[in-house]
Amino acid sequence: MSLDEELRATLGLEAELRTAPPPDVTGLIHRGRARRRRRTLRRAGVAAVAVVAFAATAFGVVTLDPRADGELASNPSPSPRADLETRSEDGRATLAPGTYGMFVGHDAAGAPIGVDVTVGGPHWEHGDFPIVSEQGETTYAGFGVYQPRSLASGNGCETGPTLGPLARTRSGLAAQLADLPRSTVLLAPERARVVGLAAIHLRLRIEVDCPGYYRVAHATGGTRGITYSPPGLPHPDVVIDFWVIDVNGAVVVIDEWHNTDAPADVVAQARDARRSITFKG
Repeated sequence: MSLDEELRATLGLEAELRTAPPPDVTGLIHRGRARRRRRTLRRAGVAAVAVVAFAATAFGVVTLDPRADGELASNPSPSPRADLETRSEDGRATLAPGTYGMFVGHDAAGAPIGVDVTVGGPHWEHGDFPIVSEQGETTYAGFGVYQPRSLASGNGCETGPTLGPLARTRSGLAAQLADLPRSTVLLAPERARVVGLAAIHLRLRIEVDCPGYYRVAHATGGTRGITYSPPGLPHPDVVIDFWVIDVNGAVVVIDEWHNTDAPADVVAQARDARRSITFKG
């Protein structure tokens, strides 16, 4: 029923009621216009959401931290974070192939550090950092890029103490990483390059069988854990590579890890994703 028809019907009804007060014509008009405005706004909102969803799907570029770049410096929180993905039964989110934004930390001047990363192939998930496995398997591989605030100490588990303050140089932080609990150095710290940047590289083997999970570091963008095998099952050791780099005066870590029994194709997926890291700005 149009606004004019609604008004005529209401006036006719009121005319038949002798004791009824005169109709509020102005109120009727205002309410009719208000309803029409609400319908218009709802339709516009639905159209806008559809456009955003189409653009994200068509171009394959999604920011996993829902805050705008300008907001990163004021209130950092764990990243990547699921915006558009469906939560899995274990609380992590599925990660479709595509390019994603990740928040890393802040440089020496306080400006936010962000990267773009690309994951390919099936069975990617993420909590604070992306991980990949084969369907039905219980071993994993993954990668990360972060600004550590403290490192594992004690037994290395989430309930244990952490080490801080951390060294402010690449070589100093690499030496601290080489001393992580329950670890064996496979490759001692040495000069290298990663994603086109000068780095200090080292490789460790870590026993990660913890009551909860093994926590490598607390970081600006999240907690770096590397225990993902389901509870009640053995947790195979992890081999993890660290590259310590300098980004505008801030010490940043790139890592790549896998369980010792992870399939070769899963390890390759993590390696390819780590190589895709591109710093913004």
